[in-house]
Amino acid sequence: MSHSFSSRSSDAGMPAPFPVSHSILSAAALQEEVLSCYDLGDQVRCLFLAQGVNDTYLVQTRTEQYILRVYRARLRQLSDILYEIDALIHLDRQGVPVSTPVASIDGSFVHILSAPEGPRQAVLFSYAPGEQMDRHDATNHYHHGRAVAALHNAADTFESQYVRAPLDLNYLIDQSLAAIQPLPVYSPADWEYLQNLAQRLRSQIQHIAVRGLNWGFCHGDNHILNAHSDTQHTITLFDFDYNAPGWRAYDLAIMWWCEGFYKMDPDDTLWNSFLRGYAELRSLAAADLASIPTFVAIRELWHCALIAELQPSLGFQGFPKKLQRTLRLLREWEATRIQWESA
Repeated sequence: MSHSFSSRSSDAGMPAPFPVSHSILSAAALQEEVLSCYDLGDQVRCLFLAQGVNDTYLVQTRTEQYILRVYRARLRQLSDILYEIDALIHLDRQGVPVSTPVASIDGSFVHILSAPEGPRQAVLFSYAPGEQMDRHDATNHYHHGRAVAALHNAADTFESQYVRAPLDLNYLIDQSLAAIQPLPVYSPADWEYLQNLAQRLRSQIQHIAVRGLNWGFCHGDNHILNAHSDTQHTITLFDFDYNAPGWRAYDLAIMWWCEGFYKMDPDDTLWNSFLRGYAELRSLAAADLASIPTFVAIRELWHCALIAELQPSLGFQGFPKKLQRTLRLLREWEATRIQWESA
């Protein structure tokens, strides 16, 4: 395909903009064109904070701080984002401390921006008060567990007119394998192992689900790095980008995956503290507990696929080593942590 000349060019004879996989939008332009739509006063500053799955900007006014999230192109449908907004408003009304969406002057929440790679959505959120917690401190995980239980309790009554695809086995396993398969970074034996493991994980969850697994709204990326705490141990949860209906045991497994799977909690002190805090506010059935080790492995498969999907913009370097680490840790986890049940 030639991109030498195009009617899209602003100057006659100049080449059209070359296609991009991901652009970083100007903080100054966002301040002028997006933040001007809010009642933020006359002293507003917008700073590019971080690039990740989405792009994050810190917004500062005379008295407040906010977070402006610019979603990655083609990552979310508008209905997905409106579902997230509905969920956060519901949780806030139920008294759960969360980073909430901020309405613009006209009452809308989502701004559609025309980026080189395609339309992108921008949403302004309140800044989560407090500070990031020490992830190695058991007391922090205890309070985080209580916060997640409060979230699940409040979310039991959540309903939205918008539909969001669930965190089911098709999404967590099938789509993950499909994202990893095209990358030429594994041997035939490694790919065979991944496929066979995926089938074992699927069968395990299907078998346990017969006994009943709690299903409902999930944070979707529920680890301690997506929470702030103040001096009174009030936990404010944020970054609900992967929220969706799903198994609550999967939501809990994300915490154990973040610490235990990567061997930062070898004696399960942090995990047990988290569970103790959660159980004080919300009960866990035996089936839910039994499924969590399997969901930890499923989470790692999903996370590896997420990194694979981001390669066009974040780069390929490092992914082969990441995949080999994943394969090694998965083999160790299933050998020591999963008690396989017969169908």
